[in-house]
Amino acid sequence: MVNHFLNLNEIDPKNLKAILDDAGKIKKAAHGDAVLNENYSNCLDNTITGLLFEKPSTRTRLSFEVAVLKLGGTISNIRKDEIHLGQGETLQDTSSMFSIFLDILVLRLYEEEKLYEFARTSKIPIINGLTNESHPCQVLADIFTFQEIRGDITGKKVVWLGVANNVLQSFLHAAVALKFNIVFSGPTKFQPSEKMLEYIQNHYPNIFTIEPNPIVAVEDADLVVTDKWVSMHDNQLPKSDLNNLANYRVTKKLLSFSKSEVLFMHCLPADRGQEVAQDIFGDERCVALQEAENRMHVQKSILRWCLGLL
Repeated sequence: MVNHFLNLNEIDPKNLKAILDDAGKIKKAAHGDAVLNENYSNCLDNTITGLLFEKPSTRTRLSFEVAVLKLGGTISNIRKDEIHLGQGETLQDTSSMFSIFLDILVLRLYEEEKLYEFARTSKIPIINGLTNESHPCQVLADIFTFQEIRGDITGKKVVWLGVANNVLQSFLHAAVALKFNIVFSGPTKFQPSEKMLEYIQNHYPNIFTIEPNPIVAVEDADLVVTDKWVSMHDNQLPKSDLNNLANYRVTKKLLSFSKSEVLFMHCLPADRGQEVAQDIFGDERCVALQEAENRMHVQKSILRWCLGLL
């Protein structure tokens, strides 16, 4: 059986916790634990990880490339404009070729269905590096970061502000698996999709609420999260939408209504001054850079899990 890492709701919570635990050991090794580092430094020796990205990326590409190299593996960057996919060759045939020459494949795509088409025909593990519907690697890194600082996320309150997007969907998957609470706060137009709401309703409805008042939403929050209001390649929003969303901008004043020990996360890139105030990134409650570094450590463990090394 191939260990694909496609979405968090498809992975047993025990395996998610094993990945998180392994990531903690990997980070200790990276920060100077010589004994641990000896165990990890060459564990991907003689493996080739392919990266095929339809969407541009800074953190996902760098964190995966560095993760593979630091574990002793090799990277093959596959450019869509340099292969025959969509230019006379089917996705199924392309996937078969990848299965022959690679050991694992990271995909960053627009359409989630294409991710699953690759997985259905692949004989090697596929990792979801982002689609328009989900971003599981990011959210698992966010959870790792929270637990690294504050301990177990079970039972904690996570507040999402602004626009319900692919990252929020992965947070909902994680909330069901790891039993923490999610509050969405944003304009009605940007509330979670029917697919997101149906998933929660069918699995664990008590963990999710919608609170239109951002001040009420962040009360007693353990973690506040936001993301860009306009994703890459999407059309700009009209001024009326931006004015409505401005009520959900993350500011120091808004965070003051949360717990004193609240953490703030943003997966980056950020549109500073829009979904988040400029001065938040100098605030001690903001852990966006730690979150970004942890992408690498968690993805090392995801790679190891996919290859049966946990």
